[in-house]
Amino acid sequence: MPRPSLKDQRSEQILDAYLTCVSRFGLEGATQERVATEAGVKRPILRHYLGNKDQMTGALINHVVDRFAQATISLRGALEPTGTTADLIDLLFDKSVPNDPRVMLAYQSLVTSVANHPSMRQPLVDSLERFFEVIEVVLKRAAPDASATQIRAVSQGIAATYVNLDSLTPLNPPEAWREELKQAAQILAASLGTTV
Repeated sequence: MPRPSLKDQRSEQILDAYLTCVSRFGLEGATQERVATEAGVKRPILRHYLGNKDQMTGALINHVVDRFAQATISLRGALEPTGTTADLIDLLFDKSVPNDPRVMLAYQSLVTSVANHPSMRQPLVDSLERFFEVIEVVLKRAAPDASATQIRAVSQGIAATYVNLDSLTPLNPPEAWREELKQAAQILAASLGTTV
């Protein structure tokens, strides 16, 4: 198997620095100076490896959506074919499951920037829809008599509690908050008549 090229490695390093900056400062606050400093390179190197600001933003969108998709695929794989709502909620809120909060923080920053970058909207919406689908499959299996509207509402609620957990990361919240958000997700799932 061939080794990754230096260009690929450097591009990934710069993209990771861009992810860090966007998660800290938002899309507009993630200036090229900040990204270059975070990556430990001179600013002109950014353009060489990732292009201009618009190209960098496009690469970041793809990177964030891909990382979120990988997490969704892993979640789906862990829950198929017989995963329960308890399994789903445990996986979402288990602190021992590796999770990079920068991805969700950057995702949220991208969402708030959609008005200025409308081309970002559809990839972000599509990635969330795939995440909702994984949750909905488990909920439908657990509550086959629930309506599609009920399943969707509970799916939205569980997803929102999960996203909220990462969005609070910069606060370094008390560990009890993770448990409280997990309980909120369990209550939502139980509203369908499922055993959690």
